[in-house]
Amino acid sequence: MAPSLLITRPSPDDVEFARDARHVLGAEVPVVRAPLIEIEPLAIPDPGDAMSLILTSKHALFAAPLGLPLWVVGPKLGALARAAGHDLRHVAPDAAHLLDHFKHAPPPTPALHLHGNHMACDVAAALRAMGHAALDHAVYHQHQRPLTAEARTLLEGETAVILPLFSPRTCHIFFQDAAARAPLVVLALSNAVAARVPRGAARAVIVADRPDAEAMLMALPAAWEIAKRVEGENSPQ
Repeated sequence: MAPSLLITRPSPDDVEFARDARHVLGAEVPVVRAPLIEIEPLAIPDPGDAMSLILTSKHALFAAPLGLPLWVVGPKLGALARAAGHDLRHVAPDAAHLLDHFKHAPPPTPALHLHGNHMACDVAAALRAMGHAALDHAVYHQHQRPLTAEARTLLEGETAVILPLFSPRTCHIFFQDAAARAPLVVLALSNAVAARVPRGAARAVIVADRPDAEAMLMALPAAWEIAKRVEGENSPQ
């Protein structure tokens, strides 16, 4: 059997990535969607005396007021912010590069970082450590969700499964919840995500060239070839 693709992104990102993945791999590729995180928007905060805004996730864009200069992470978020009419000043590939940028060109302060209740990188704390005034506010909640019955059935089989993972937290949730019999080929957004894959839990771990969805899609063919090879090794001789 052909390898399957298991997508654990929150909705509606799971639907979008499944559609794009089929464009890359072919419409016939088996896809199972099983979001491990559910996004719940929270109250929009008063920006107070903030002089600039920082977003590291598109899920926080709804809470960003227009009129303040904006720094973001990720080209997709940058495009969404620009389309929404924001005064976009800089787009960094990830939070680490954004902080490197701030070392030489800090935003007007106080800066306000809008984020979810779980953060991979505390940008406001890092700015404060540099000596800049910075505040932060959680504007959405990331609820953990269990694997679906369909996903568990897939993982209990013998067919190779390609598993794109977009965050260290999702990686942790998956391997905490899953007991996979199926051979896994993990496609990680970054080295930080790959580092959370338990030793021996995957037949292969591929890291995308850049930490964005486009790079993940570009890496899918390589993951597919590895999964097919693994599938051949598992087939009866």
